[in-house]
Amino acid sequence: MKVCPGPCNNAWRRAEQQLAQDGTEHDIPVTWGQPVHCQRCTSRTHAQLAELPELVVAISLEAVNGTAPKTTGTIGRTANPSWPGQAARLLTDHVVGGLVELEDDIRDLRRLRHRPGRGTEGQGVTGAVRFLAAHLDWALVEHPLAGEVHDRLSGNPAAQIHSWHRAALRFTRRDARLEHHRVPCPRCELLTLFRGDGDDYIECRNINCQTLLTPGEYLEHTRRLASAQRATAAA
Repeated sequence: MKVCPGPCNNAWRRAEQQLAQDGTEHDIPVTWGQPVHCQRCTSRTHAQLAELPELVVAISLEAVNGTAPKTTGTIGRTANPSWPGQAARLLTDHVVGGLVELEDDIRDLRRLRHRPGRGTEGQGVTGAVRFLAAHLDWALVEHPLAGEVHDRLSGNPAAQIHSWHRAALRFTRRDARLEHHRVPCPRCELLTLFRGDGDDYIECRNINCQTLLTPGEYLEHTRRLASAQRATAAA
C-alpha cells in the first residue's frame, strides 16, 4: 500500500520532515492510496477536470474585456507594454496546451490513435476534457508519474489538473480565501496561523516554522493564551 501523493498528506509530509529535522513527534495520520491516490483525491481531480472548460471560458472573457495597463509612473515600466487581456490569453494557452499535451501523452502510453482535429479552441478543450475524464482513473494509477508528490513541478496528472484549476480559480477570483487566525503561533509567536477552506489543520505560514495544529490543539492554545492574559491583568 502506497502513501497517497496528493495534498491530503501535505500536513503529514511536513510533520514527517520536521520529525526528521529535529525529532519533533506528531500524531498526524497518513492517508493511504487506493491503490495510488486516495478516493478523496481521485474524486477531487475528476471534479476539477470537469470544471476546466467553463473556467477556460471565464479566463477568455477577461482576454476580451481586459483593460489596458496604466502608462503613468516609472516603476515597473517596460518598453513594450502588454496589450489588453494578455495575461488572460497566456493563461488560456497554458491551460489548453496542458490539457492537449496530457491527452497526447496518455494516447501514446495506451497506444491509442492520434488526437483528432477538433476545430475551434472550445471544441478542443471540450474534446480533451472528455477524453481525459474517460481515462483519468487509469492515469491516476498507471501513468509513469502517478506516484509523484503533488507540487508545482510535478508531472503527476492529478497535480497538473489541480495546478491548472487553481490558476484559473485565482485568475477569475473564485479561489477560497485563507482564514487568518489572529493568535500568535505557539512556536514562532508570529501572527501567521492560517487555515484554508476544507483543510483539516491550522498551519503557520512562516516558512521557518510551519507548525501544524489540529483544531483541538489550536483551541487549547487559545485557552492558554487567554488564561495567561487574565493572570497578567490581575497581577
